Amino acid sequence: MKNIFLISLLIFGQNKLEAQISKHWSPDQTIKHKTISAIRASPDGKEVIYAVKELKIIEGKHEFINQLFLADVNQKNTIQLTRGEKSNINPKWSPDGKKIAFISNRNGKNNLYLLTIGKGKAERLTDLKTGIIDYKWNTKGDQIALISSDPQTKKDEESSKSAKDWYFMNESFKLGRLYLLHFNKKDQDGMPEITPLSKVNRHINSFSWSPDDQWITYAHAASAGVEDNVFCDISMIHVNTGELKEIANTPVGENQPLFSPDGKYIAYYNLDEKGIWGGTSSVKTYSLKDGKIQTLADTPNGPAELIGWSTDGKSVFTSEPFHTGSRIFRLSSDGKQAIEWNKGMTGVLNGIELNSNGTHFTFSFQNTSLPQDGYVSSSTSFSPIKVSSINPEIAGLPIPKTELIKWKSFDGMEIEGLLTYPINYQSGKKYPFILNIHGGPAGVFNESFIGNSGIYPLAGIAENDIFILRPNPRGSNGYGLKFRLANHRDWGGADYKDLMAGVDLAISKGWADPEKLGVMGWSYGGLMSSWVIGHTDRFKVASIGAPVVDLITQDLTDDIPSFLPSYMEKQPYEDWEIYEKNSPLRFVQNVKTPVLLQHGEADIRVPFSQGLMYYNALKRRGVPVRFLVLPRQPHGPVEPAMILKTAQTNLSWMLHHLEGTELGF
Repeated sequence: MKNIFLISLLIFGQNKLEAQISKHWSPDQTIKHKTISAIRASPDGKEVIYAVKELKIIEGKHEFINQLFLADVNQKNTIQLTRGEKSNINPKWSPDGKKIAFISNRNGKNNLYLLTIGKGKAERLTDLKTGIIDYKWNTKGDQIALISSDPQTKKDEESSKSAKDWYFMNESFKLGRLYLLHFNKKDQDGMPEITPLSKVNRHINSFSWSPDDQWITYAHAASAGVEDNVFCDISMIHVNTGELKEIANTPVGENQPLFSPDGKYIAYYNLDEKGIWGGTSSVKTYSLKDGKIQTLADTPNGPAELIGWSTDGKSVFTSEPFHTGSRIFRLSSDGKQAIEWNKGMTGVLNGIELNSNGTHFTFSFQNTSLPQDGYVSSSTSFSPIKVSSINPEIAGLPIPKTELIKWKSFDGMEIEGLLTYPINYQSGKKYPFILNIHGGPAGVFNESFIGNSGIYPLAGIAENDIFILRPNPRGSNGYGLKFRLANHRDWGGADYKDLMAGVDLAISKGWADPEKLGVMGWSYGGLMSSWVIGHTDRFKVASIGAPVVDLITQDLTDDIPSFLPSYMEKQPYEDWEIYEKNSPLRFVQNVKTPVLLQHGEADIRVPFSQGLMYYNALKRRGVPVRFLVLPRQPHGPVEPAMILKTAQTNLSWMLHHLEGTELGF
């Protein structure tokens, strides 16, 4: 018996050691997982083309590269169409289904290429200095409309070379303009001729062709800036004569215009009439005959994206977040009905597209335990068919369990969150616990795959025996307008209590060790993480990314000047007190928690100075703090090496303070 016990003990010890050593979800591993950046069905719906984004090492440098794949929906055969060290993105079928256009940076800029199915090498169609933002075929297939930004002028180049490149802010913009590519005309280099279409000084960001190829309707803004592009107007232009017609020109935002199949109406996405960030949205139709505007039926959260018209022109499809998932709705064009099209599906749909004939949808789908892949469905009924398998190596790996939990906050409001368990979870045992707070504030944690989570390596954290809770407190998207606006003039108030109620639930259930709590978040999640440690000593460690810590300087230095006044309902100089009251920096004297800060130097959404202020304040007070500075990065790292370093640093910092491991940086 003694020998049997000893052998059992040895086996148990060995299995435990193997569980600790065998890792599948480290940042180094998960950054290599592939994702789908675009997927589109052929006009007849029998084939699908999709772009797969993956990490490659090119000349010693990590880069994300997209390659194109062609799948036969019925026979389920897949062919890789592009290879090499350059990216190939945004593929679109020709109207006859025999060719595919796509954008590639093969010549250093994002230019347009054309590939005939079964004919080998792609030919380059454009040679634009600033590249192509987007493009669309006309219905005949003899023209492509495209958006390209203004190039540098000769004066710009000369000023830059002579170090005389000063400028007056907001007085000179590079705009995205509409051009026409003609397949039946050639330029002096033998390439399709390109002619300018839009002549007004407005930035164009979305457009569609009329069914007769005579008109293009487009959304346009004062500049390419984020704020201006929220408050767009809509016009249409005659392709041959240049005649302009105004469709929607209001103080609020209209976008994503789409012609109906019969060309008699234009559907478009419309923002709240008061221009409130996170406010209401709707889909409207404009009658070209009499100018009548019809507002379509409301949906639970409010449409986030306009997908397209049904083939009979009697409905418009939209998509929106719905709690921790996503939904597609079919809105009747008479404004009377809104029907949930993918009812009963749990998980997240991205990149939803209708093919040119309106007969098939394509999209990528994922849930917490299922990695992202491409799907196609008939548009008459939701019947998804999987058409890709881009990460076969994941099959069979142990995936951390994630479940949806709910709790009541201090005022009875129900809050949802996604709880990820330690991968080796044992019932009755208390574990280290991390509160992960999303950005926004109108962001939302959804049921995306747990093993592909970017700067916060959730699966890697769970693999190291730590719980993670990702709450959707009031202010989050996906729960309707009232919930989304419930944190106005109250950042760090009721939303903070929502978060703490979730932590209390985890402790009461015996999941979380109250002596080993961590908190982390980026942007608004960084603000709330800063707020948390300024209001409680319960947390042993914090990782804070690109935080808004001082609302006054944030509002007066960011690139979206109407954002904070929308939430605080006044400008800073009209109500200094509310901005002061909601600023985490005003409570830095209370902080005792060790802090890791991370921020991109090129961030204009939450300027780098916000993170720097918090770092200096903590440093002067003697609080343990480190600051990971990310050169060249905007509001969140985009370069693979920077994403990887950020994720590695987050994991190492949390393990060091919650489990006593050595710092890996």
